[in-house]
Amino acid sequence: MNMKLNERFADGSGSSPRTLTLVMFGYNHEALCALAEADTEFFVIVVEERSLYEKKGLEKRSADPRIRSVLSRWEWCEYQNNSPAAIECIREILKDTHVDGVVPGLEYAVGAANAAARAVGLPHAGEDAPLRDKIAFRRCVGGVQWTEVKSESDIFEPPCVIKPANRQASLGVSIIRSSEEISSAWTHTSTAREPRQEAGRPWDTRYICESLIEGDETSAECLVVDGDVVFLNITSKETSGAVELGHEVGQHNPGVEEAMRDLVSKLGVQTALLHAEFKGTTPIECAGRPPGDRIMLLIDRAWGVNLYEQWARAMCQYAVSVPQQPSSSAAIRFIHAPRGLVRSIEDPTGHCVITVEPNTWVSELACSWDRVGFVEADTHAEAVRRASQVRFKMANDVVLYLNHRRTAAEWTPAFEASDGAVLLTDKEVRPAGIVETVQLDTNDQDAVIAAVDELSSRYDIRGVVTFSDRDVETVSLLADKLGLPAPSQAAALKARNKFEMRKAVQSIAPQMVPSFSFIEPGDNAQSVMEGAGITVPCVVKPVDASGSRGFSLCHTAEEVSAAVSRWGGPMVVEELLTGSEHSAEGYVYEGEVHLIGVTDKTTTPEFRLEIGQVFPSAVEGIQDAVKPLLQATIKALGINNCAFHMEFFFDARTSTVKLVEIAARPGGDYIASHLVPQVTGVSFARDLVCIATGQRPSFAVPRDGYVAATFKLHTEKEGVLKSMGQLPTAPIVVESQQHVHVGDLIRQPPADTLSSILAEVVVVAASRREIEAFESRLREVEVVVE
Repeated sequence: MNMKLNERFADGSGSSPRTLTLVMFGYNHEALCALAEADTEFFVIVVEERSLYEKKGLEKRSADPRIRSVLSRWEWCEYQNNSPAAIECIREILKDTHVDGVVPGLEYAVGAANAAARAVGLPHAGEDAPLRDKIAFRRCVGGVQWTEVKSESDIFEPPCVIKPANRQASLGVSIIRSSEEISSAWTHTSTAREPRQEAGRPWDTRYICESLIEGDETSAECLVVDGDVVFLNITSKETSGAVELGHEVGQHNPGVEEAMRDLVSKLGVQTALLHAEFKGTTPIECAGRPPGDRIMLLIDRAWGVNLYEQWARAMCQYAVSVPQQPSSSAAIRFIHAPRGLVRSIEDPTGHCVITVEPNTWVSELACSWDRVGFVEADTHAEAVRRASQVRFKMANDVVLYLNHRRTAAEWTPAFEASDGAVLLTDKEVRPAGIVETVQLDTNDQDAVIAAVDELSSRYDIRGVVTFSDRDVETVSLLADKLGLPAPSQAAALKARNKFEMRKAVQSIAPQMVPSFSFIEPGDNAQSVMEGAGITVPCVVKPVDASGSRGFSLCHTAEEVSAAVSRWGGPMVVEELLTGSEHSAEGYVYEGEVHLIGVTDKTTTPEFRLEIGQVFPSAVEGIQDAVKPLLQATIKALGINNCAFHMEFFFDARTSTVKLVEIAARPGGDYIASHLVPQVTGVSFARDLVCIATGQRPSFAVPRDGYVAATFKLHTEKEGVLKSMGQLPTAPIVVESQQHVHVGDLIRQPPADTLSSILAEVVVVAASRREIEAFESRLREVEVVVE
């Protein structure tokens, strides 16, 4: 599928023999602007992932008049880590369009572009694996001690460096100088993510450990045509740890020049633009795409050549014209701020480009994405002088988070909702974008209070939030201590205890609550059930668990006793509800209840594991039907200043509803992180942060023409996963997570409610029909468990 931008490109043939048609995998704004200003006329077809087009705001970005002058059309393709899709895409383009060349615009498009060019006989780099994977690079060129890392135990004796083998921008790079740093370094490296750069499908990140090499850092920018180096620039670098602070191009370094020519020979490069990094004359890595950090624009300034144009000509089998010596130097210095909330920025020189807005939280400098601006000059010294004049006025406002959702795909939107997030967690994680992570036992209230007291001495804590059920009471306790908005401790207790919850709602709306009773080990189940008027089949569930843990559908009183004994703690036994199962999503702000919408659920029959969520509901009249139950439940519990996720059953014959439970936090299963925002266009997490910090939320409602869903691939078998088919792909997929892999042990409820969920896929579409068609494909994936 393509999207035309200008009718003069409709036939794809170009307007004259001098016009070259280029296919670019991955949108590169800088490259397109340079091609627009080139003497050679180019028409460019940009191949992009739909999800990245949306995430990066490319519709707006590509509206630049320079881009529109060269951008012929868009083609949609799931090219990241998917060379077969790229090959299919280029062959489809060639059916109606003459193509002169193919180039990668981005790091994560190198493999796709090279495979596509190779498949249709156009110039390409040759073997591209060493140009996009650091492990393949080391296997090819050697140079240092190294090993692939699959766990912390694989890291060898420091000093060393560990980093993702197939990532970019210094992401996750950790320099280790002592054995005491290994554990924290591995956590930092193995949890690093780039959500804005990833298409949302599973990403098999690999890791490498290398001996630490000391020495001056340089890079070489090299245009290779038919195996010959025709242009070579040397750039000197200044770094802080693994992050680059500045570059100066047009440098003279015979040792690095010779090392670069040798590297081209070892890699067997055919035709490509290369960006290689060196310590001394030892190669560190080599990328088969244009360098970032505006190095190409600095080369233009120092050498007087539009290297983007010459690269594109080479990839289109046209002659290139490049100088052999630079006429001057050119430098860039990147700007970084102290950690904190940027209140204002002052640049007395007027030469700096600042890329953050006031009221943005700035993290410590850990990778290239943490830099906040740059300045260019003729020399390194002048660039440093200009950068040093920038002044930031900082604040230390933060929002405190208690734990997080299961996957990075879910927790990332939650943390992005706050300008400054501090995380208290009992897990060994360091999510990207977090100001500070404190690891402790979050069930130990004394330890949590002590940690918050210490944090309060360094930060101005403006709100406390959680996205998990277990921490609702702790959030209430901390908010009360800090004088911040949150549910009262009494309301939090009722929301966490299913028995107390039912009692409270029953007192004002008895017809909306199923028959129920408290039960604990040692109780006579038959007597308890008879006293409450409960017959079998019935349901037993813990008073304080979530995620279907401990849930049992019982057909006899003996099964009830067994379930209670197996759980070993207080439970609720209640009548079995029938009808369709749903949840209500929304929040309460200063007593004002806002129902965003209703989610339709699909559950397994025996243990009610949720394997499908679709938002908004397709059931006519359900939103009006649930409002009285929602109002009664919130009033009975006293819930205020928080999100809610209320589960209920709906009987379509009588248009009646009955309560299952309510949680004083947002819904899981990607409901709050993905489904609601995709349909409303507003971040649910951001609304929650607004409420927690005393600000009015958006009160957003679903937009017409959007429906979103999350579907889980589930197995009812126990044993070892022997094989699993490929998860289906489609343009409507925005997130795909595989949780269980070949060789993993699978157990079933009630012993385990997680391992039988093999994968999850999040989709968004314009119609329910598209959603249902995708679900059918997912349910057909072959799974073998023995």
